[in-house]
Amino acid sequence: MIGEEEVLSSLRDIAGRRDPVPPNVLAAARASLAWRDPDAALAALTRDSLDRLIAVRGGIRGGTPRVLTFFSGALTIDVQVTARAGAVDVVGELAPVVAARVVVESPAGSHETAADDEGRFRIEGVAAGPVRLRCEPAVEGTFVPVRTEWVQL
Repeated sequence: MIGEEEVLSSLRDIAGRRDPVPPNVLAAARASLAWRDPDAALAALTRDSLDRLIAVRGGIRGGTPRVLTFFSGALTIDVQVTARAGAVDVVGELAPVVAARVVVESPAGSHETAADDEGRFRIEGVAAGPVRLRCEPAVEGTFVPVRTEWVQL
């Protein structure tokens, strides 16, 4: 009689040959598990302008800006995302206004900048796909580091 492990092993083997997981899905899954700072607060997506649109599957198209708001309790992160030629530009604002390093992380790599004196930041040329933002205080003790949940851009 065949055991449960042998059946599961056979099914994994068949699925791997017939319908392998795409490399970009594997990269996104690995990136989502790379939580380097477990003490960081998680900022939840509280508003997405795409929810109000009849959207094309896969995200924003043709220069229509998408507005997202993330909230962590101590920090609100508002971002506007505009698509251009296979990449996206991210313009954002932190509230309250704080000095912070802002990083956009994706399976393709990270882009970072600093928020200006008014809490604004801009990052251009981010690869379209799953991303999250990370905000780290420039002054120790201002706020705990914040990471957003992953979103598809």
